[in-house]
Amino acid sequence: MSDVLASDPMELLSKDHSILERPFMQFRPFGVTPDGRKIRDVSGITIKANVEYLEEVVGKKNGEAAGRQAIERLCDSLNARISDPSYHVTPEFLQNIWHSYSYEFAVYLGEFCILISGNPNFQFEMGKHKFISPVIQTLGRPFSVAQIFELFPRFGEKFAKDSLRFSVRNVTNNSAVLGMTLTEHVAQQFGPYRNRCAYVICQASKAGLLAVPQQVHHLGFATVRDLRCMADGDEACEWEFHWPAQPLSETRGWVVTGTAACASILAFVYVRSAHPEWSWLEASLRTLIPGLVCWFLWHWYRLKKKVEERDTLLKEQVDSGDARHEELREAYLEQERTVVELRTLNADLENRIRERTRSLAVANERLRELDERKSTFVSIASHEIRTPLTSMKGFVENMLSGVTGDLRERQVLYLTRVKYNIDRLTRTLNDLLDLSRIEAGHVELRLADVSLAEVVAEVLDNVHPQAETKSIVLETIAPSQLAPVRGDRDKILQILTNLVHNAMKFTPASGRISVSLTPMEDSAIQVCVADTGCGIAPEEVPRVFERFYRSDSGTTDARGAGLGLAITKSLVDLHGGRIWVESTVGSGSRFYLTLSTG
Repeated sequence: MSDVLASDPMELLSKDHSILERPFMQFRPFGVTPDGRKIRDVSGITIKANVEYLEEVVGKKNGEAAGRQAIERLCDSLNARISDPSYHVTPEFLQNIWHSYSYEFAVYLGEFCILISGNPNFQFEMGKHKFISPVIQTLGRPFSVAQIFELFPRFGEKFAKDSLRFSVRNVTNNSAVLGMTLTEHVAQQFGPYRNRCAYVICQASKAGLLAVPQQVHHLGFATVRDLRCMADGDEACEWEFHWPAQPLSETRGWVVTGTAACASILAFVYVRSAHPEWSWLEASLRTLIPGLVCWFLWHWYRLKKKVEERDTLLKEQVDSGDARHEELREAYLEQERTVVELRTLNADLENRIRERTRSLAVANERLRELDERKSTFVSIASHEIRTPLTSMKGFVENMLSGVTGDLRERQVLYLTRVKYNIDRLTRTLNDLLDLSRIEAGHVELRLADVSLAEVVAEVLDNVHPQAETKSIVLETIAPSQLAPVRGDRDKILQILTNLVHNAMKFTPASGRISVSLTPMEDSAIQVCVADTGCGIAPEEVPRVFERFYRSDSGTTDARGAGLGLAITKSLVDLHGGRIWVESTVGSGSRFYLTLSTG
């Protein structure tokens, strides 16, 4: 199947419809296609020409900074149309002539250049001033304009690999008819926007061709006339170019030679008539020899000029070749260095990843073992410690109630101390069990409407005996009408009990503990448990909700296992609330939490 554009039943849009109407590029912009074919529709030289001319045009109009910003905007616009971030481009990337691109990407770039520059003729002007590179100018000088146009298909293939097809219909000394058409896979990239895309390509291509006489031989720009155009529905674009005829050095040589010969003959006739006594040989030596000398001097001069021109041309070509060779050498050296660095970095990363994986595996196994030991310990604590504690507490309470007979004052004191520590140990055990269940995700909330005022009253009733022993005043501050919160009543009771017990531990005798309830505007109720205890140091405030953290404030007896506040925070989080603390050393602490009413 031919790759040249064939008839396509697709309904094509007019050239007023730009490919920018397509929200994202549908083909990869560079690299390789999904089937492994290298993408090389458009040379990086063409893309760089667009970028450089855009920067020049905007820079001349608004300043150099604006020119650079225009290139950044161009990259942003292109990247917004490339769905895969791995193909996003930068200004440096677009100005690398060794890259190749898809024609879809090239037309997107061309359309954005038109928009950013504000010039509808941007592609024509860019092709006119940028398409003929210095290398092409140097390489083309040995050839006439006609010869360059005859080689047009070969030059075109260098810039559009298998994406455009070029033809030469007629070439004379000062005119040429050239043609161009799209290949099938490029037409597929353009889809229904083929007419507009062909128009963009046509403008740049014909402008580059009409610049050949000026850029290569300084003859001025050629004139061009469109014979056919794909943007108007034709199968190909075809243009007719005219340029000034190049001076023919051979003609000048024959004119000079003929003039010298005529002058010599006329001189010979004059001498023979004026001096008949001179012989034919003498007359020839006096008239023809000077003409021959002039003729030889002229040809020597022409030959010397040709040699100088060829030397200059060869020097330019050698310099250009050396410069290009140096660029290639540096590019390949840089590529090699990059490859080596990437390989080294990749090997180092692989080693580090393997080492880190091994370390994580060991740590994970260790954590698993510790977790199993913790679970085992909690299980033992639950079954082996809790039962004897309950038994011990029962015996102590029986003794205190007089079941075993009357007790002396010191015995009552000791048994009360034993009972206090049994209760303390039981609470610690319960905290460990609660924390273990929370961490394992085994805590489920039984949600219902809960009256916070009732819960607070129950908590304060429970701690009232303990508060009396220390002469601590308990108070509640709440409005008469308070909406219920949505939560698990038992868990909310546990939250407030933990906070009040915590306040009780750090509040000295004759102190005060208050629980206030305040409705908030965001369908929540704020609870504040305030005490007049020793307070918390500023550096300790961020850590009070950490597991097993025990504050240095207060007495040794006041400091527990460091689990109560951690459990409290976890339960508040389960309710979707928030908890925090404010404290002043020597004046007490205020624990705040919020619970939703919805």
